[in-house]
Amino acid sequence: MIQAILFDLDSVLFTGDQTEFMRNYTGLLAPRFSQLMPSDKFAKQLLRSLDAMIREPKTDRTNLQTFFDDFSKATGLTYNILWPIFEEFYNIDFPALQCMSKVNPEGKKIVEFAVQQGYLTALVSNPVLPMSAVRELIRWAELSAEQFAVISSIEEFHYSHPHQGYFTEMAEKLNLNPSECLMVGHKPIENPDVLDLGLRTFFLADSPADKTKNRDSDYSGEFSDLQELILKGNI
Repeated sequence: MIQAILFDLDSVLFTGDQTEFMRNYTGLLAPRFSQLMPSDKFAKQLLRSLDAMIREPKTDRTNLQTFFDDFSKATGLTYNILWPIFEEFYNIDFPALQCMSKVNPEGKKIVEFAVQQGYLTALVSNPVLPMSAVRELIRWAELSAEQFAVISSIEEFHYSHPHQGYFTEMAEKLNLNPSECLMVGHKPIENPDVLDLGLRTFFLADSPADKTKNRDSDYSGEFSDLQELILKGNI
């Protein structure tokens, strides 16, 4: 029986061009480090180290630690030098990116409805951002962090999408089995090992014609279909 509903941040609560968002994100972030290294070099290494973090997770290292292990090895710059600059960026500059994200009112409504119906909710955005930034994103979505039992962040998770370990870790933080969780998103689960956990999935279609696009999902439909499932307890 489903006890928790896991919501993807980018595809459920926001609409917009993620490539453009990342371009502006790195465009604001990189100059913060210009006294340490050229902005173009920083931006390239940032992406390389994030990629290494995602591809090669360490069970005994958080994503943040794995990221800095790789970034520091490549640049010679330590966590103690870099992290205060990152923190300043997220506190001062990051909120300016709100103009790049468009709130999805239906996503906001379905999260609120799930909470009202007694389900645990979790935010399963890829844990590549610190908690302060994810909380800011939740604010942009006109929700509160307190509405989510668990929120993915780079400091607290040891795995990223689409690694099986990420969903196992999420379920553990909810004190549930993966089979008691329903993942809601616009994208299919890319790793078949995740489905072996028993995780249930709802493919969120953009239109009635898209409902059969992802045949591997347990459910598919629009926001109204998901709301009906929640209301009737048919998940």
